[in-house]
Amino acid sequence: EMWNLFVKGGWVMYPLLALSIIALAIIIERIIAFKKIKTDTADFSSEVNELLSKNMMDEAVNRCEREESPAGRVIMAGLKNFRKSREEVESSIESAGEIEIAKMEKGLMYLLTIAKISPLLGFFGTVIGMIKAFEAIGRFGVENPRLVALGISEALITTAAGLVIAIPVFFAHFFFMNRIDKFLISLQESSLSFLETLGELEERIAMRTAKIDEIGGDYLEV
Repeated sequence: EMWNLFVKGGWVMYPLLALSIIALAIIIERIIAFKKIKTDTADFSSEVNELLSKNMMDEAVNRCEREESPAGRVIMAGLKNFRKSREEVESSIESAGEIEIAKMEKGLMYLLTIAKISPLLGFFGTVIGMIKAFEAIGRFGVENPRLVALGISEALITTAAGLVIAIPVFFAHFFFMNRIDKFLISLQESSLSFLETLGELEERIAMRTAKIDEIGGDYLEV
């Protein structure tokens, strides 16, 4: 029955089938990829900040290397540049975050494109079918309404097929983007917390250095 409907839909059904296969492949690939991504950054962020507060920089770097997650790579970018200016640290974190988000969004633009094209392609197939149906009316007249109704029903198959593809694909795109948005918020919170802890560490180091210089100056005066 399904194959008969597919054949009745005409040649437009073939590109629709191709789009559905591509969309399904992207959805499966993204589901597998998202399962591998650790999106809960709260515990990791707390551990790194605790190490930073104790000035255990090497241990913080090792913790980021063990994390093997987008959050770990983003914070790692900041740690690699912690001796540079605050602006450079923030820039490195922002750049690393953009790269990680781009990785998570891989293929999602194709999903959105398929969700938009499928109904249009289905409607195009329906228009072609309607033209054929009215050509049949012009040839044979309206004495046989069953023939006209059959032609119109076959013409609407492609529109239905386009919507059947577009609706779940659009929902999948929304689902993935919602996951990315939640992760982005979590990543921003972790980055801000990291920058605050790093700033506090720099202040303590600066105060300690100033105190040592002051003591050294007193000694020199003596």
